Amino acid sequence: MAFSKRSVTAKYMGDEPDPNDWDGLSSEELKSKIHDAFRWYYRFYDFKESMEFVQAYYKKNKVKSKSPGKLKINDLAEVGNHVGYLARLKVRGLEVLPVEYEELFIQKLKKIEEIAKQRKVVVESKERIKPDIQQRIRDAAKKLKYDIEDVIDEQVEEEFKKKFNFKQFLERNKVSKPVAKHLKPHIEDLASEIKLAKAGDVDFKEAYSHMSGHQQNRLIKFYDMMIEECEVIITSKKKKEKIKLGPKIKIKKRKK
Repeated sequence: MAFSKRSVTAKYMGDEPDPNDWDGLSSEELKSKIHDAFRWYYRFYDFKESMEFVQAYYKKNKVKSKSPGKLKINDLAEVGNHVGYLARLKVRGLEVLPVEYEELFIQKLKKIEEIAKQRKVVVESKERIKPDIQQRIRDAAKKLKYDIEDVIDEQVEEEFKKKFNFKQFLERNKVSKPVAKHLKPHIEDLASEIKLAKAGDVDFKEAYSHMSGHQQNRLIKFYDMMIEECEVIITSKKKKEKIKLGPKIKIKKRKK
């Protein structure tokens, strides 16, 4: 990751620390340089970018792991930014770390792998959970309701001159008994508005004032037909297949 000075602050912080300039330093001097480097990186790079530093370190050392990319900002407390900053220094040429920093680096790399592994298990377990069957039925019924609303709009616009076979519509969409049970109330809700308008309800009468009395009757009849077809599916019994027996074999009785 190439560094670019991204703010006025960078002018006073100087260039990115270069560990190649630290050869021959004593242990204490090296620690001091690393502390300064931490302060520098902290000013310009956040947690996400520190994980990118770790990933770059993995790539350079041919470590086959994408774990750093799976970490999120809420992992900051457990992992911290320093592991990324140390990885960056190593990539840029720092060959030897003080013992305590090397131990910290290894410890945090293990923590990254641990968190990523746990996250993978959670994701895989969620993927294995079968979707709620009842929810799938409700969703199927709701989708059909929207399709029916489109059909109603088309029928009203064509003044019911265009033929529509609702029974074939149900068969084409393979509407099962459970779906029909959820679909029927949806259609009844749609029908209730026009029926209330026809009955003179103030709230709905105005909404359907653009339709003549004849058109309102046709629409009510259309809704009733759909409700009836749903009821047919709901009340139908599953046909039991008859077991076909082979031909009867006559056994001749022996004469005594």
